[in-house]
Amino acid sequence: MYGSWLDLARLFGALLLAGLAVKWMDDVLDVDYDLCQGQRTLAARFGRAALPYAMVVMACAVALAEAPAIAAFLGAYAVGMFARPFERLPSQLPAWAESLIALGLCALIVGWRGALWAASFMLAVDWLDDLVDRFRDAETGQWNAVIRFGVVEVLLTILGAMAVAIFSEVVWSLVGLVALAAVNVVSETTTSKLVREDRGEGPWSRLS
Repeated sequence: MYGSWLDLARLFGALLLAGLAVKWMDDVLDVDYDLCQGQRTLAARFGRAALPYAMVVMACAVALAEAPAIAAFLGAYAVGMFARPFERLPSQLPAWAESLIALGLCALIVGWRGALWAASFMLAVDWLDDLVDRFRDAETGQWNAVIRFGVVEVLLTILGAMAVAIFSEVVWSLVGLVALAAVNVVSETTTSKLVREDRGEGPWSRLS
């Protein structure tokens, strides 16, 4: 029994840290957008040091449980390319090609079931986030699956993707949902809210 609980704890820690690393890297890419939206994330606080810190967090995730951590990271990368599949990236490859490469690497490292879980679980998580942010993204013009395809279509896709994720790796999926909630809590508690000054000495003032 102790071994089982220990394995679950290691799996949770790996998915939590991998999720935090992915979220941190995403915040680095979106730092200017977040500041314009009145949010100062850890990426904004740490500046250029954010990426090295994210790499350390990801390394700790791999040390705890290699297969799920790598699957989560590569799955998030592959799904992240979905918004603009034909955009040319710095590698000079289109985004869809890098998605396939990421999933191919995932399959080679953790097996086809892990790669299937990575793609389906991360798609469900990404589109669930779009469902929550649909009104804000509509105001700012950000790409959003709900705006593009509709609420019903996105909900059905999320349910289908979660079914595939549970079929491929049931324990990873259940623990991953708990880790996702923890990642959101950490993100919310470490993000400062900004408000524009009306008469202060600077354009922004931190409230929390």
